[in-house]
Amino acid sequence: MEKICDLQTHGLKFIQRDDFFPFGTDGVELANFVDGNPDDRAIDLCCGTGIVPVLLAGKKGIPTTGVELQPEVAELARRNAGYNKLPIEIFTMRVQDAPAQFGRGRFNIVTCNPPYRKAGSGMQSESPYVRIARHETELTAAEAVDAAAALLETGGKFYIVHLCERMAEIMRICQERRLAPKVLQILRPAEGKPPKLFLLKCAAGGKDGLTVLPERTVYGTTADDYPD
Repeated sequence: MEKICDLQTHGLKFIQRDDFFPFGTDGVELANFVDGNPDDRAIDLCCGTGIVPVLLAGKKGIPTTGVELQPEVAELARRNAGYNKLPIEIFTMRVQDAPAQFGRGRFNIVTCNPPYRKAGSGMQSESPYVRIARHETELTAAEAVDAAAALLETGGKFYIVHLCERMAEIMRICQERRLAPKVLQILRPAEGKPPKLFLLKCAAGGKDGLTVLPERTVYGTTADDYPD
């Protein structure tokens, strides 16, 4: 079953399907974390039904390319882009193949909301849509960062959202690929609760030096935003 929700910003609407992995606060926070303007060239890896491209293009005017593995999910992302009349292109393909498709150094912004859980860990959903979105069955964190590093021009920015428990791993992977961590934002689901998610901005070929923003509470989250 489909429904249309009001994103409550810039007149944007969003089509969702009950059987697909729903967008969450993490995707919204990732899009809001990005600095950019209409002169930028952005690509969103693991775009799902298109929440990050819609917000980047709809709120900040950034022309955005989306990459999504699952054909039906990618088609809904295209519909969301068309519904809002935004400068977005969606490609159905593996993230691992994106550098060969688009060329190295093609973009100056790369965003990614990847699967959080390693393959075989935690509860496995019977839905392939949910399983692929939540677990690294088709894409690992290292593969996602590999693609981002190849797609970025020198000085370009990589933005990722992930679980705090994997922060050290993600930072190490980024540094190994010459993506220097520059800004870190930690998110907690409620006052007094431990943080679960972080947002990280990296610079391709950048110098050392990390700014840590004050920890922030993000209310109205779901279990999918902060998986156990």
